[in-house]
Amino acid sequence: MGWHFCRNALAVAVIAFSLNFAGSGVSQGANVPESDKVIKIAVAESASQVFQSQIIGRILTEAGYNTELITAGYYPQIQGLADGDLHVATSLWSSNMGEGWMKLFESGQVHDAGGTGYVGVETWYANDKALEMCPGIDADWTLLKGCAKVFASAETFPKGRLLDYPIEWGTLNEPRIVALDLPFVSQPAGSEGAMIAEIKSAEERGEPLLIMFWSPHGIHANYRLTPIALPEYWDGCTDDPSGGINPNATFDCDWDQARVWKATWPGMSEVWPAALRIVESIEHADKDLVRMMNAIDVDGIELDAYIDQWMIDNRSRWQGWIDEASAE
Repeated sequence: MGWHFCRNALAVAVIAFSLNFAGSGVSQGANVPESDKVIKIAVAESASQVFQSQIIGRILTEAGYNTELITAGYYPQIQGLADGDLHVATSLWSSNMGEGWMKLFESGQVHDAGGTGYVGVETWYANDKALEMCPGIDADWTLLKGCAKVFASAETFPKGRLLDYPIEWGTLNEPRIVALDLPFVSQPAGSEGAMIAEIKSAEERGEPLLIMFWSPHGIHANYRLTPIALPEYWDGCTDDPSGGINPNATFDCDWDQARVWKATWPGMSEVWPAALRIVESIEHADKDLVRMMNAIDVDGIELDAYIDQWMIDNRSRWQGWIDEASAE
């Protein structure tokens, strides 16, 4: 499946702000920072990326670097790294990376800076009301064929509605619905926040919901979403129609387990080599992300306040990343 993008898409980066935090006397090598040039860190609307980008910025600032967070769309970020307009991006999901983007990694135009520390699971989920009205769909996806009207909206009737990822994140469920011969329509959400709002609304109203979603995510701590067992993913099902349940179509399978990783501008190795090593070292466990999302989304804690506390609670952890990278 091809991807269409614009080299000048960084024009959508309408918000930029510097991370000017007071230094705390963090020990560092004599040559760190290597340059006073600003390290530009990409931020999209995804809560997980916002959290990780902010943490990266805070840690690099503590190490003495000048940093700036740049708001940019998910896909423009990758081209921005290749062009040198951006220097760091995180929370990139392999399941949402098109062939065109992966070629930038393969050619060395974008540097793979290692994993984030957690594995992403993506699939279709149903809430409890959906399982009540369409029992068994979690174990047998073919039952969705007879339950489409349960999920229909005014725009999709008589077909069912799959609340899908925002269109910027990709449209891979469209060929999947066709390949599985399901009477459903992929209806993109406006944003991650809109998806969360729909999950909450469906719960409060007692309405069935079929949604494309992922884990880890803080929403799972408070709302029960059950994955639908779509046909098992197999290597090649998105490219080769011959091996799946539908010999005439690709995408006749579930989503693959996703790798979630960081990326940088290749020039970082020359301009800020220690900063690159710090970025490569930064990892978060699933529980870090779930706690953050739950604290902000449910407990109402401000993101800045949460990250302030995270930096205090995890000082020895990020100090170790700085010290090790600066000593090399």
